[in-house]
Amino acid sequence: MTGTGYVTAGFDKWGNFAIPVFFFIMFIGGCAGSTTCGIKIFRFQVLYAAAKTQFQNLAQPHGVFIPYYNRRPIPEEVIGSVLSFFFVFFLTYTLLAIALAFLGLDFITSVSAAASAISNVGPGLGPVVGPEGNYASLPTAAKWILSIGMLLGRLELFTVMVLFTRAFWRA
Repeated sequence: MTGTGYVTAGFDKWGNFAIPVFFFIMFIGGCAGSTTCGIKIFRFQVLYAAAKTQFQNLAQPHGVFIPYYNRRPIPEEVIGSVLSFFFVFFLTYTLLAIALAFLGLDFITSVSAAASAISNVGPGLGPVVGPEGNYASLPTAAKWILSIGMLLGRLELFTVMVLFTRAFWRA
C-alpha cells in the first residue's frame, strides 16, 4: 500500500461499494512512531478502548471498568489527548473542505481533496482529483489551501498549533 499518489487502476470504476471504503481509509495512518500522516492506528485503538469502557459504564453504572492499550491501563490524559486530536483533525478537515467548496469545487472534489491533503494519501475521488485525474486543473487558491492542509497533516496538528503559541517562542 502506498500514499504516494500513484495508481495502477481506475478504482473509481470498481463499483459503488469501493468509493466510500476508499474515502474512509484515506483517514487511517500508520503505526505509532511512523512518519505517515492521517490518524495513527493507536489513536483508533485508544478511542475504541475508551468507547468500550464508556459503554460498559452505561450498561453497568456501578461497575469499575478501565480501558487498556497493550495490556496497560490508559491514563485519562491520554484519552483526552486522543479525543482532542480527533476533534481538531476533523474540524481542520471540515474547514479545508468548506474552503474548497467556497472556491466553486464540487462536493466530491472538495471533501476528497481535503481528506487527501490532510492525510497525505495522493489521489482523491471523482473525475477531477480521482485516480485518473490530477490537481492541475484546480484554482491556485485551492492549491494553496491543499498545501496548507498537507503541511498540517504531515507535521501533526498539535505540533503546528504549538508553533503559534507565545510559550514555545519564549523558551
